[in-house]
Amino acid sequence: MKKNVSLEQLFDTVRLKKTEQSPFVVYTIPNSKKVNFKSGPCFNEKYSNISKNSFFFMPFNLQKNGFLMLPDLILSAKFLNSFKTKKPKKSKEKFFKEEEKKQYINVIESILKKIKKGSLKKVVYSKNFSFKLKSSNYLKIFKNLISLYSNAFCYLFYHPSEGFWLGASPELLFTKHNSDLETAALAGTKFNSIDEWGNKEIEEQQIVSTEIKENLSPLCDSIELRKTITVKAGPVEHLKSIIVGKSNASISKIIQALFPTSAIAGHPRPVALKLISEIEEHDRSFYSGFLGFNEPNLFSSYVNLRCLNLNSDKASIYVGSGITIDSNAEDEWQELIKKSETMLNALNL
Repeated sequence: MKKNVSLEQLFDTVRLKKTEQSPFVVYTIPNSKKVNFKSGPCFNEKYSNISKNSFFFMPFNLQKNGFLMLPDLILSAKFLNSFKTKKPKKSKEKFFKEEEKKQYINVIESILKKIKKGSLKKVVYSKNFSFKLKSSNYLKIFKNLISLYSNAFCYLFYHPSEGFWLGASPELLFTKHNSDLETAALAGTKFNSIDEWGNKEIEEQQIVSTEIKENLSPLCDSIELRKTITVKAGPVEHLKSIIVGKSNASISKIIQALFPTSAIAGHPRPVALKLISEIEEHDRSFYSGFLGFNEPNLFSSYVNLRCLNLNSDKASIYVGSGITIDSNAEDEWQELIKKSETMLNALNL
């Protein structure tokens, strides 16, 4: 049973569970003034075993196990005022080494050569950047996230075998309420609201929206792709199209059809996934996986983007960008830096 408490009581419970090394999650859904806390037995399970009344945290590679939590303690607290946060520092490029940039640009140029050969239209190439922290106050980082990014799915997940994962995801995977299904195609990135969308970003978003609709259509009695809009996600903007439908398919079948979308992998999916496994030097782990909750009559899930893994005094930030035939390697590097600001700002770096 859910219990309403004060925000300080909720955070006290978080500290207690961490001391006990008990798994827990704290999260806010987009544009909500409520902080949710759940803790309970946590099992290593695949996405196909997501059960009712659970919280799940699944990796990018669906062949691997994720975490399935069956909460026995559920708290909720109102979040009325933002916490004080330091003004974000403007330039983040100093955190990235010149050697990393050179290596990244070389990889992007090799990807572009593969795309020009014809079979690959898009691949999402990601990087992992690690930083040593003077101190790592996980609750402070979470408070910064919910203060800075109220329109994102903000979360703090803890498991003793993983340490902390924190994020502010702008991307819905899908929700399902009875037979009502909703998902979103989110792709294309720009830094300045006064700039026009370029052909590269428009094409990238069209690839994602078309693929999602085509993959879900066999599972839906009806499906509709709505008008594309511009949405803000921290320091950047994206193109977003809502897709709604009616479906009686199981959660597992919808995940199989939908995940990973070309927004986080590429297109065609098998070709992109093969290339990702060959060229990325890190294990994506839970980055670009998905997380959320399965409650009676409501399944809600978000893609794990703009996230970091926190272990002791080391923070590992994960970011990626979609590479198409119109990509420019220098521009893609700048996009990575800009996207990393979401978590660097939360770390007060």
